[in-house]
Amino acid sequence: MSKVDNIVDKPTPTSAVWSIPTLRVGMAGLAGAVAVVWFVFYLATDGVFLTDRNLVNLFRQTATTGIVAIGMLVVIAQGEIDLSVGSLLGLVATVVAMTESATGGSLVVSLPVAIGVGIACGMWNGFWVSFLGVPSFVVTLGGLMIFRGLSLVLSEGRTIAGIGAGIRFLGEGYLTGIAMFSVLAIGLAFAILPLLRLRDAAPKRRALYVWRTLMLVSALIALVWATMSYRGLPVPVAIALLLAGCIATVLDNTPWGRHVYAVGASRSASRIAGINIRMHLIGSFVLVAVICSVAAVLVAGRLGSVPPDAGQFLELNAIAAVVIGGASLYGGTGRVGGAVLGALLTQSLLNGFSLMNIPTAYQYGASGLVLMIAVFVDVLSKRGRHVFVRL
Repeated sequence: MSKVDNIVDKPTPTSAVWSIPTLRVGMAGLAGAVAVVWFVFYLATDGVFLTDRNLVNLFRQTATTGIVAIGMLVVIAQGEIDLSVGSLLGLVATVVAMTESATGGSLVVSLPVAIGVGIACGMWNGFWVSFLGVPSFVVTLGGLMIFRGLSLVLSEGRTIAGIGAGIRFLGEGYLTGIAMFSVLAIGLAFAILPLLRLRDAAPKRRALYVWRTLMLVSALIALVWATMSYRGLPVPVAIALLLAGCIATVLDNTPWGRHVYAVGASRSASRIAGINIRMHLIGSFVLVAVICSVAAVLVAGRLGSVPPDAGQFLELNAIAAVVIGGASLYGGTGRVGGAVLGALLTQSLLNGFSLMNIPTAYQYGASGLVLMIAVFVDVLSKRGRHVFVRL
């Protein structure tokens, strides 16, 4: 057994003593919470919430939050945080809109520009955290203000139109026929991949792999039902599905993935094991920024124009999705499937409130309360389930 395997499989009391049972119960409870929320909104909206049209719209909304949450998971699993993702998305979307307007809607130019801006912003955040030792909370809070300021300067505070057909298809298009079934088949392959490790896994992990596979296959069945009865599979959902499968596979099956959890579980032990923590951290900030850039392209395509406040509060929704999905803000835990389910839960609440014509102020309040409860449960688990009152 390698040193890194030692770190991950024999965690410290502050990280993964609760990780396997929390993941199993948490995922089941999270799926149950989604089902309850859907049932309540089904009754409250006279069945409108569960129509195929609204479900497809919900999945499209979840795709953006889910994509950003996947990147956020990698950062949080290492014990860091990125508060700048919403402003970063707004900045990249603004640059994309300006590029589209200047080039007449050239997808070949806009996509590399978006990824380039994301890499630059990610390296900026990562450099301050990894090499200068500034806490990620402070660095990314500064990034939140800097990136939003740059976006406002570039756009001059106005909405930028001129998004071309290529990016519009990525944001609002549908896959049908062979393309749709190919994406779903790839998603199914990612879902059953954990079963290949059953023979070599410990008994507890076998149950975990089977449970995770059943959850993912059930989600795919629901997705197939909703999309086939409407216009097809939304392109953002397909991109989110493929991205989630790739990141989950890498985290679960590669040394890099094991290093992510090891760095979050114990920095000192990871350093002894020979992990280059600096490069690992800067790489994670670049990764979340690139993933954010992908989400920015999808947002620009869906809206057809980019308002100056694009991406506002997205960082809170992404963090809420990751924590609700079972990741710990202390680092060392978390799974992609949980983050995506957390994003689905938060977006289900917002979607249902909108259908009920509940004011935006109350929607923000509900989202904030859900985040606080999720963090409280996380903190409670680290205290051995004992409530601690600070006087």
